[in-house]
Amino acid sequence: MTCTQTAFTGATGARPITAWSRRLVRDLEARGPAAGSVERNRLYSVLDGAKVALGLGTPALETLKHLIGFTRPDDWQEGRTPLAWPSNYTLAERAGVTESAIKARLRQLRALGLVAAHDSAHGRRTGRRDAAGVITSAYGLDLSPLRIRFVELAALAEAQTAQSRLFKEGRLAIARMRRLVGQVLAQAAELQLTGAHWPALQEALDAIAEQAVTARSARDSDLYQAALDRLLGLERDIDATIDAHMFYLEDNPSGSKTAPVIQIQTKSSSTESVSGVRNSSSDSARSNPSAASVPASPSRSVFKARPGDLLTMFPRAAMYVATPRPGWPDLHAAAVRLRTDLGIRTDTWVDAVERLGRDEAAIAMFITAERQARGDIRVTTGAYFAGMLAKARVDQLDLGKSLWGFRGSATGVQ
Repeated sequence: MTCTQTAFTGATGARPITAWSRRLVRDLEARGPAAGSVERNRLYSVLDGAKVALGLGTPALETLKHLIGFTRPDDWQEGRTPLAWPSNYTLAERAGVTESAIKARLRQLRALGLVAAHDSAHGRRTGRRDAAGVITSAYGLDLSPLRIRFVELAALAEAQTAQSRLFKEGRLAIARMRRLVGQVLAQAAELQLTGAHWPALQEALDAIAEQAVTARSARDSDLYQAALDRLLGLERDIDATIDAHMFYLEDNPSGSKTAPVIQIQTKSSSTESVSGVRNSSSDSARSNPSAASVPASPSRSVFKARPGDLLTMFPRAAMYVATPRPGWPDLHAAAVRLRTDLGIRTDTWVDAVERLGRDEAAIAMFITAERQARGDIRVTTGAYFAGMLAKARVDQLDLGKSLWGFRGSATGVQ
């Protein structure tokens, strides 16, 4: 004859005894003596941070906070027991729900080991305090598990906070990369550039974003961080693609087909406009002697300079040009390499090219490099270059004034 064990279904009205409840009691008894004092108000923020890791629902967390509110700060001191004895009706009134909903919330709190039942013989919750406010007798809900598990809960909250910060920073990083890739592809389309390397950038970004979404859904911080780490490689690929295919387009590296003369008009309002006047050939530009002349006074005058003249003014940039007869493509390529060495972000450079044009962006890069070499920049070179771009957005960038100053330094003219 076999004996089958069944669940106890007696009509005593008492809460059934389960293996989990017995294990919880033993665990609390073992850890209780080692538990120290806890600041009651800290429990609220710790529980907010740990709720996801615990699987604690928002309704149950609300009732748990209400229970904590029924205690006094001294109840959480070492050697005392934080007990609360509000009725289900009182808790339901406070939460604006039914008593059945409160019972369901309390079941979840007990199942998660956050509260323990301390029942009286008749099942009612009641308690008394002495004149000093110390609990002398109480039956109701024992919140000791929160004090005993406080270190564990705080660690869960800290880990959750770190994960939330990682997810937030990751969203911003991916959004920044989307903007950068969008800028690059838009500019490539405007320049009528083709090749599989351009859509490959978007495909790589989409794969990274998909991995990040999967990791976030699974709340896997390691997998999410791995996705973010791939963004660094993608940014290097973007840099390499720009350098190789966007800013050095001409077949002839000497720039003989597109070498321009740059003219900068200094107006009485001190606002300069820069325009590249492109000739059909560099020979016609070189045959024009007035193109290289500079009037003695910069007031209301025209600044004219060929690529070779600019390299004389900017020796730091000249180090990046090997050809003896440089053209504008050589200057564009030098600016791209300078950007990398100066640590200026790719998206900032793309913004500059989009707003100023390739010629003026290259000149702005040369100015930044030369000032950095002279020790004139007190902030980072990236911040200095970004500052020039910010001035350009509000039409306050004074490239003409800077060029006159560098021209004077190069020739000794004051």
